[in-house]
Amino acid sequence: MRKIGLVLGVLLAVSLVSCDFILKDNKHKSERDKTVATDGGTTVIGDEDGYGCAYSAGYRYSYLLTDCVRVFEVGFRLNPIEDEGSQENDLENNEVSCFALFSKDGKEAEIFLPQQEKSIVLESDKTKTIYLKDGWQLNVEKGMVLKFKDEIKFTAAKTIDLQLINSDQAIEGEEELF
Repeated sequence: MRKIGLVLGVLLAVSLVSCDFILKDNKHKSERDKTVATDGGTTVIGDEDGYGCAYSAGYRYSYLLTDCVRVFEVGFRLNPIEDEGSQENDLENNEVSCFALFSKDGKEAEIFLPQQEKSIVLESDKTKTIYLKDGWQLNVEKGMVLKFKDEIKFTAAKTIDLQLINSDQAIEGEEELF
């Protein structure tokens, strides 16, 4: 009788442990499929593209750099044109901006359009100032202008020049403290 109780106890313990193990393994496996280690040492859970880049964390695959990059950290920002008559832009939003990267030899440029996972690699002309492919044209000679079928879509992000004030200069409109 004692042996039967011991055998039943062992079988019950094994079945409970194995069920718990199976349930935990499936849960962790689905999370593991979405986990991506970033260069900052943290873990981000989100969607990956075909190259393992976490798109939801801002990573995009660069064909020129053959790596996952955050284009807003390494690329040149091009903002959309608000209205057709204006070539001014002052947006700071990564979701509507286009970004451009250039190969070291200057023969290719890669553009990352907003809300699209895949980039487009453009090839330069002989002067290395105009890059072309599939109706896209990036002109870097005239302040970075990106056109699609001869219509301006993006221009270089507007820069703001700030005047630096040395510590010994009084700020305009403020009284001197000393």
